[in-house]
Amino acid sequence: MTNKPFTPPCATGCAATQMELFAAPATAPAATEFDWDAHDVVIVGDSGGKDSGATVHEVCAQADKAGQLHKVRVLHCDLGRTDDGHLIEWPGALEVARVHAQQYGVPFAVRRSKRWGSLWERILSHGNWPGHFARYCTSDLKTAVGRDYVDEVGAELRLGRPVRAGYAMGMRAEESGARAAKPTLERHRMSGKGTLRVVTTWLPIHKLTTAQVWDLHRANGIAYHDAYTQQMRRLSCRACPLAHTDDLVRSAQLNPELFAEYAKAEVDMDRRFKKSISLREIIGRARN
Repeated sequence: MTNKPFTPPCATGCAATQMELFAAPATAPAATEFDWDAHDVVIVGDSGGKDSGATVHEVCAQADKAGQLHKVRVLHCDLGRTDDGHLIEWPGALEVARVHAQQYGVPFAVRRSKRWGSLWERILSHGNWPGHFARYCTSDLKTAVGRDYVDEVGAELRLGRPVRAGYAMGMRAEESGARAAKPTLERHRMSGKGTLRVVTTWLPIHKLTTAQVWDLHRANGIAYHDAYTQQMRRLSCRACPLAHTDDLVRSAQLNPELFAEYAKAEVDMDRRFKKSISLREIIGRARN
């Protein structure tokens, strides 16, 4: 596995013919209605995954058509390292996210939680793994970081009023029933009472299938991570309790040292990694 992102097929030609990047292929769905004039900035959360790449493309395509590409920024939330120094995310994910922003000529930012040094520190403090009903990994290490970045941009813009921000994410209906039920546009809870910020969650690729996401990548030369060529279907944390067991087994094969550290923590906390399977069992299946 490489720490470097794939070079887009169009290579250096992408920079010279930037406008071609905004041409959506025939497989893309109709544009989502987003009011650009009602927002001061649009931040795209980019994990470095395939859905993030497609989201950056869709946002920038619509922004360019509306003449408001200057409002777009890409944000990568850095989840830090474990005590043994292992990256919690896939090595190279940050670099892929950076390439997404560079490909469309929009600003790129990397931020980390102001309270927690890493997701690993948060897990050990909690004494249990994140789960479907305790997704503090997202709320504390991504949502809170995104909220702080909205405030940072608002202060930078010096509007004299609460900043109105769009926050674009790569959730898709195909992924789960819960995500299918999400509205494409809604006021985000990070808005609070609106005294500091008003945030609209936007899901630009909500209706896309996995095949259509890859169509966008091929048609527009969007960078993607090497893990996808190693049979990984998603680019979440390398050891994510919410991931499918088959993906965890494959990740354990690719990241044995990281999984060994996680397995030790599972014993120390006396908390099973997933209700359906332990890390010891995942590692055992990976070895076989």
